Amino acid sequence: MKKIFLAITALFALVFSSCSNKVDLYSDEGDTTIVYAMLDANADTNFFKITHSFIGNVNELAHNYEASNYKYDEIDVTFSGVFEGSSANQTVTLDTISKWIPYDENSTFYSGCWQTYYYTTKKLIEGKEYTLNILRKEDNVNITAKTTTINTFRFRKPLQNQLIKFVDAKRYTIEWNVPDASTNFMTTAAYFEIDTYFRFKELMPGSTDTTLVELRWPVGSDKAENLYTTSNNASYYAINYTPEALYTFLANNVYLKENSPIGVQRWFEKFEFRISAVGEELYNYYIIANSTSAIQDVPNYSNVENGMGIMSSRISKSSYHLINQVDRQKIQNEFPYGFIYDPNR
Repeated sequence: MKKIFLAITALFALVFSSCSNKVDLYSDEGDTTIVYAMLDANADTNFFKITHSFIGNVNELAHNYEASNYKYDEIDVTFSGVFEGSSANQTVTLDTISKWIPYDENSTFYSGCWQTYYYTTKKLIEGKEYTLNILRKEDNVNITAKTTTINTFRFRKPLQNQLIKFVDAKRYTIEWNVPDASTNFMTTAAYFEIDTYFRFKELMPGSTDTTLVELRWPVGSDKAENLYTTSNNASYYAINYTPEALYTFLANNVYLKENSPIGVQRWFEKFEFRISAVGEELYNYYIIANSTSAIQDVPNYSNVENGMGIMSSRISKSSYHLINQVDRQKIQNEFPYGFIYDPNR
C-alpha cells in the first residue's frame, strides 16, 4: 500500500475552536521531507517538527518512529531572519531536543518513545519574514519554507486595567489596531479569534493550596478583513459582545456546576480578554482540509518548497481587568459557587 502519512500533535493550541488539535499531512512521493512549524514572536523558544514520508503499510509503519524520522546526521537545518537585538539578517543552525511522548494505545501514530524537535531560542520580531532551510544530505536536496510573523497589534478597547462591568444588556465592542505604517496600519494576520477568560483562585474543602482556574468564554472569530472597520478617520478591528451574557455563561458552566461542593471558596482574579491571530498559511490549510470537495480524498495544502507541510505564524495578546464591585457581589449572591466578595479588591 503506497501512502505516505504523518500526523503531528500540534505544538500549540490551535486558535480555531472547531478544529482538531492534530494536523494531518500527506504526500504521494516516496522520499518527502515534511515540516510543521508555527512561529510565535512572543515565545521564548520556537519549535520545528521535521520528519519524512515512508512507503509501506500505514497501519504497520505509522507506529514505527524510525520509519518517518531522520537521524541526527542526515539533514542540516538552518533558520534565517532578523532576530531581536540586531537589524541585520542572520542565519542560525537549529538545535535539537528530545521529548518523551507517553504511550497511547489509541494513538494512530507512534507514541511511547522519544521524539526529536528542532528549535531556536533566538527571539523573533513581529512582522518579519523568516526562512527555514533543510539540506537533505543523501541526495543534496534543499527544502525551504518561508512565513512572516504577525505584525504588532494592540488593544484599543477596553484599555488595559480598565474596570469591567457586566450588569449591562447593551452590546460592547472589543477593538484593536495595528500601529504599523509599513502595512498601511493593516494586519498581516489572516484570521482572529477573540476569547474572554473568567479567572478565579479556588480552594477546595480539605485543601491547603489554592488553584488558579480560567473558564473560557468565547466571543467570536472571523477573517481579519471581515473585522476591519473605520470610524472618525481611525482604522481598527472590532467585534461585539454582550456583557450581561456572562451570567448565562456562569449559570450553565459545567465546571462550576459539577465542582462546587459545600465549603469551596473562590476569589475573583482579573478578567482576561485574549485576541489570537494566525497567519495566511495556517488559515489556508484549515479551509482546504475542512472542505467538502468530492474531487480529492485528502485535500493538500503546503507552503514547503521541495517538501510538504506548513510553516506559518501565530500570536496572542491579552488585556486584564478588575471586575467591578456590583458584579462581584451579584455573582456571590446569585450563584452557589462559593465566590467571596471583597469590597477592598
